Amino acid sequence: MVWDLIVPGVYELKPGARLTDAQIDGRITLSHLPRTTQKSHRFSSWKHRAELSTAWDYCYQFTSGVPTKPFLTLSGVPGTGKTHLALAVAWTWLETGKGLVAYYQVETLLDALRRGYDKEKRKPNEDTDTILNYLSFCSIVVLDDLGAESTTEWAWKKLDEIVDARYINKLPTVITTNGAPGQLSPRIADRLFEGEIIILEADSYRRR
Repeated sequence: MVWDLIVPGVYELKPGARLTDAQIDGRITLSHLPRTTQKSHRFSSWKHRAELSTAWDYCYQFTSGVPTKPFLTLSGVPGTGKTHLALAVAWTWLETGKGLVAYYQVETLLDALRRGYDKEKRKPNEDTDTILNYLSFCSIVVLDDLGAESTTEWAWKKLDEIVDARYINKLPTVITTNGAPGQLSPRIADRLFEGEIIILEADSYRRR
């Protein structure tokens, strides 16, 4: 068997069933997915709660084919499982061979872009351009904790570039945020409102 039963009638492809170990390892390195989450943050390891069933169902369906709306935003207070579901989407996408994946906590992404900025020439260097190009055009991107970072004009501009490129090319993008999408930059918020927004309304898993 190459499938794991998650809930009755729903299966998940076992890790490595379609790609070779070497292929998966290479894609994980490119993706920046935390390797410690490969088993822990999966659809099969989700602790089901009735009030979050819509979020789980939509995220699972998001990986089953070409999404009808390429932008998926998971919004809610900390501890409701937004990152778990976003990572489950990313791992399933990667291991079923749908294409290259990119995962970043937004603050970490901005730190990487800042390091690659040539202050003397006042322009991005090759490393920054490489990150921006990869995030703009790879198969799926997960941006975790959007809105938690320092909201400088420079930060919003870089995020706008990524979101805009993916919007124009209709590329699958998953975003998690602790605030309402309307609290983000107007340009990003407009893009997200054209996609699917799932509000996770529940108590924190950590406090249960």
